[in-house]
Amino acid sequence: MQNRVAPRRGRWIAAAVVLIALASGGTLAARWYLMPGPTGTLVVNTNPLGVPVAIDGQQRGSTPLTVELSAGSHVIEVETQGQMRKIPVTITDGGQVAQFIELSDVAPAPVVGQLQIRTDPVGARVVVDGQPRGVSPLMLEGLTPGVHTVMLESALGSVTEQVTIDPGATASLVVPLGGPPGAPVSGWISIAAPVDVQVYEDQRLLGSNRSDRIMVSAGRHELNIVNEALGYRSSRVVQVTPGNVSSIRLDWPKGTMALNALPWAEVWVDGERVGDTPIGNVLVPIGPHEIVFRHPELGEQAHKVIVTLTAPARVSADLRKR
Repeated sequence: MQNRVAPRRGRWIAAAVVLIALASGGTLAARWYLMPGPTGTLVVNTNPLGVPVAIDGQQRGSTPLTVELSAGSHVIEVETQGQMRKIPVTITDGGQVAQFIELSDVAPAPVVGQLQIRTDPVGARVVVDGQPRGVSPLMLEGLTPGVHTVMLESALGSVTEQVTIDPGATASLVVPLGGPPGAPVSGWISIAAPVDVQVYEDQRLLGSNRSDRIMVSAGRHELNIVNEALGYRSSRVVQVTPGNVSSIRLDWPKGTMALNALPWAEVWVDGERVGDTPIGNVLVPIGPHEIVFRHPELGEQAHKVIVTLTAPARVSADLRKR
C-alpha cells in the first residue's frame, strides 16, 4: 500500500510545483506588461480660460490643463463658437510641452460701438449725422464704426464735432457750451505697445491700440491698460488737452522660457542665437515668439510659443522625429 501511495503523492507535489511556477510566471508577465512606457507632460492654456480640451478624441478637462501623456504624437482639440481647432503636438520622454491657444480671434467681433455725450450745461439737443437723437446727457448705442458728425445745440449756441467710433468700444464727448466758436473740446490718447492691449476707464472699454488714437474728453483720465491672455495690467494717469494727442509708451515686461531638445540642438529665438540645449530662464518680452532648434545631422524644427507673466514657457523638441 505504501508503494502505491508514494507515486500518487509525488504526482500531486509535481503538479503543485507546476501551478506555482505558472502562477508566478503569469504574475511576473502581468507586472511586465503593465509597466508604463515613456511619458511627458502637456500644459494647455487658452484665451479665454475654461475651454474644454480633448486629446486624441478623448475629453481631458478644461483650461488651464496639465496632463501626462505617452511619448509620441498627439492632437489637441478645442471648440469654441462652433469652430473646431486641432493642434498637433509631440511629447518627449520626461519633457514638458506648453501650448497656448488664442481663441478670442474666432469669436464674432463687435460690429457696433457706443458714444457717451455730456454737455455743460445739460439739456443740449443732440444730432448725429443729421438725425436727432435726444438731449444730453446721452448714451448712444449701436453706432457703426467710423467717423460720425455730432452737433449739439442749446440757447448758448451750437458745437459740431467729428467723433470716431471703434467696434465694441465707447467713445466719450464732453462739451462745455457757450465757449469760443470752433474751440476743440476733446483730445485723443495713443498707446504704443508691441502686442494688442485694451484700454479701460472706470471698467468701461475705451478702445485698443489697434486704433491709431482713441478719442476722449479733455481733462484727467485714469486708465487701465490690459492684456488678459499675457497676464499684463498697467495703470496710467494722463492729462488730455483739447485738440491734442496724449501718447503713452508702455515699459513692456519680460517673461522666461526653458528650452530643451533631444538629443541636443542649437537654439535661435526670433532669429537670434541663444545657445545650446538645455537652456533655462531665457528672458524675452511677453508675447509671441518663434524658436528654431537646429542639429548638424538631424536638421531643424520651428516652434511658436506665447510667453506670459503667469508661468515660464517650456518648449521641447525631438529632432530624432521627422
